[in-house]
Amino acid sequence: MDQQKHAGPVQRRARGVQRIASILDVAETVFTEMGYDEATTNHIAAQAGISPGSLYQFFSNKEELAQALAVRYTEELQRVYSTVFSIEAATLPFSHWLDQIVDALIAFHLAHGAFHILFDTPPSLEVAGLTHQLPKDLQTRFELSFKVRAPHLSPTQQRLSATMSVQLFRAVPRLILQAEEAERQLLVRELLIS
Repeated sequence: MDQQKHAGPVQRRARGVQRIASILDVAETVFTEMGYDEATTNHIAAQAGISPGSLYQFFSNKEELAQALAVRYTEELQRVYSTVFSIEAATLPFSHWLDQIVDALIAFHLAHGAFHILFDTPPSLEVAGLTHQLPKDLQTRFELSFKVRAPHLSPTQQRLSATMSVQLFRAVPRLILQAEEAERQLLVRELLIS
């Protein structure tokens, strides 16, 4: 009987975690389709197939949804960065390493259309604080990579190469996301050739 008592709260928590993930998936879709300003919690609840009251059990407003998505994006990008800038990745030939970075970052941006909506014009200081650190972290990781991969470059050249890389990876995903599917493939291929 004690086992049944303890299984209940764990199952409820697991369902709650799943429900939160599902609501965030829907919020991402709604923000992508409508934009942050036009989206409402009623739109999100309707698309999630739940009542607004059920949504409010997990998120009290649209801002909390945006914050939770920003946390999700930040954590996922940190995992991507850890993979493409790992010690193992540093041993890859340069072209393979670059392909890996491009593929991982483009895949992230294609999977998360609302990222740029929250990143470009953060709806709050909390969201801005989360997203503001991402380019700085990417800059640091590129600089460290260039120190390993191009030790012949001066520290200034390494920093500038990292800065250009970060700006490239900030601009190109937007261009690719706006393109039609056939052109998208060509743009990714062009990025890899450049």
